[in-house]
This record gives sequence, C-alpha cells and structure tokens, in this order.
Amino acid sequence: MPDSILRPAADRLDPQVIAMNEAAARLGAAPADPLSLPLAEARAAAERYHAFLNGATPLAAEVTEATVAGPAGPVPLRLYRPAGRGTERLPVMVYFHGGGFVVNSVETHDRLLRLLARHSGAVVCAVRYSLAPERRFPYQHGEALAALRWVAAAGASHGIDPERIAVGGDSAGANLALVLALAARGRGEPRVAFGLLFYGMFAHDFDTLSHRRFGDGRYGLTTARMRWYWNQYLGAASPDDPRAAPLLADLRGLPPLLLLAADLDCLRDDTLRLAERLAEAGVPHRLAVYDGLPHSFATATRLVDRAHGAVLQAALAVRRHLNV
Repeated sequence: MPDSILRPAADRLDPQVIAMNEAAARLGAAPADPLSLPLAEARAAAERYHAFLNGATPLAAEVTEATVAGPAGPVPLRLYRPAGRGTERLPVMVYFHGGGFVVNSVETHDRLLRLLARHSGAVVCAVRYSLAPERRFPYQHGEALAALRWVAAAGASHGIDPERIAVGGDSAGANLALVLALAARGRGEPRVAFGLLFYGMFAHDFDTLSHRRFGDGRYGLTTARMRWYWNQYLGAASPDDPRAAPLLADLRGLPPLLLLAADLDCLRDDTLRLAERLAEAGVPHRLAVYDGLPHSFATATRLVDRAHGAVLQAALAVRRHLNV
C-alpha cells in the first residue's frame, strides 16, 4: 500500500483544486448533489459545472456520432479520433463516463475524452449509456457489450482497428469498464487488450477506511451520496452480484489494467482493494494514488496541473498497451 495512504493526518487538498472550487462558486457553478435537488435539476447542475471545467475551447479531435442497437433500443456513441491521422486504422478505447450511474454525460467529459484521444493516439468511443433510476442494473451491461461488439464488427468503417481494443471509465464508468472486461473473457466476445480505471465504485461497501475518513464531504463526494447512487442503480437487485460489484468477481484472466485513485476520496479503498485482488489473481496491473486530489479529478485537467498529468499518464499507458 502506498505510503501516502498510511500517513495519519495532514490531508492537504491541492491548492489548484481549492482555487478551482472558488472560481466555480463565484460563477454559480457547483458539483451536482442529487440529495438536495430534484433529479432533473441535479443533472442540469452537473452539466453547468462540467461546462465550467471543460472551458470554451475544445482540444482538436475529429468527432463523429454513431448508434448501435442496444438491449431495448438504440445506444448513441460519440467517436473521438485524434486529429491529423487521415484514414489510418487506429486502436480504440470504449469509454464510460462517471456520475454514479445517475448524472453526467458524454458532454460533461468532453475535455477528458479529447485529451485521451489526443495523447493515446487511439479512437475513444464514448458510450451514452442509460442512466438510473430510469434504467437499472443490469440494463447498462447490455449496452456496454453492444458497444464493444460494434467496435469489433463495424468499427473498421470508422477507421478503427478491431484487433486493438481497450476499455476505460471513471467512477461508475470504471465499474462498467471492468465488468465489460470480465464479460469479454467469454467465448466469442471481442478481445480486450487493456483497461483504464479511474477511481472506480467497485463494491457496495461503505465500511472502509476511506469512507470513514473522507465520506463527510470535505473533499466533495460523500458516503451518503454513494449509498443513494447504489440504491438508484441496483433497485431490488442484490448488491453482492459480481456483475454489479466487480470487486467480488473472479478476476482471473483479465487483461493488464491501470488503476488511478484519488487519495482524498471516499472511494479510494475500492481501488486499493481491487489492486490487492488483482495481485491475488495474477492479473498484471499498475496502481497510482494521487495525493491531494479528490474524486473526479480527471475532469479537472484544464485547471489542475496534477490532474492533467494523471490523464497524460493514463493516455500514454493506452498508447503503450495498444501498440500505437
């Protein structure tokens, strides 16, 4: 376990995160809190806050839209292709945004997705999966698998090399990415070569050190909000189903994974425990824990240098594992 996790005190939030929060507050933008707002208003607040994080000038990328048939209707996809690569077939990363399965969108993560495409050299296929509670577990799994099958079967017409596929996601999206990598071990499914997981929600467990230390909301995300997100996602389903809580799954046979965690995050221990289980299962992986950063730092790259550095590290790992 990293030394930073073992220190007893001195939890210092990165000064640039403090400045970012102050600037957002002056503009009337704040992270969404669905416990204090009606859901529609919380979703709108999430879009406003991330519009502030993203900024006005997008990073260069060739962006196209596509649609795949899902379990009960079309699933929209947005493809981010690195600029200036012509018609060359590029590897692809199927990516799922965070937001507790309840809030956020491809738009909230636009800057992150452009950064990943630009620095990885891969096409990033962002999945507009259905949100809870309108659609609950395991509906999103069918959508994720449909997207994976689409990039393997039809991606060539979009300049995608179907032999080089990664999966990625942050928070709830990291949950979906890991579950998709698990499903891809099955016979006849497209092979996944690599997985990128930012600060995932991997188990319905709130009795962890990180929840006890950081779940009060000092650094943003709260334990109470996480309980609510899980309830919206699961409905009447069992929280011990490994398709919902992949920390409980048999992890053998997974591809190499990069795990990135925020030290000041109530979900930090989900990632640390996943790293321990991956080691037990013999799965090659790397773990990076970022001191001074809170949950959701990957969407703060415009304003927080260390968040930008973390995303750059992630993109270069994708590049290396997909042989770009």
